[in-house]
Amino acid sequence: MPLEVKGLGRQKLSALAKEAKRCGMTPEEYAGHLVEEGLEIARIAREKTFAEISGPGVEVDDAELDRAIEAARNRHHQRTRSKR
Repeated sequence: MPLEVKGLGRQKLSALAKEAKRCGMTPEEYAGHLVEEGLEIARIAREKTFAEISGPGVEVDDAELDRAIEAARNRHHQRTRSKR
């Protein structure tokens, strides 16, 4: 099934082509690779806890993690509001 990506702009398409060439792939192959990689990361994030992903020996302060998540949400909401 063909997939068309719109709205990337010339600079991003050029960067995609350059990175694809550097990796020995066509732009289409590289875009597919990025999609597969992103889907795998999303699967891992859904199936594993933060502690499992971060690995042994990493101490996570719940309050600090909550603050970081809240700050990221705020930045995201500010960006999406400013695009309207």
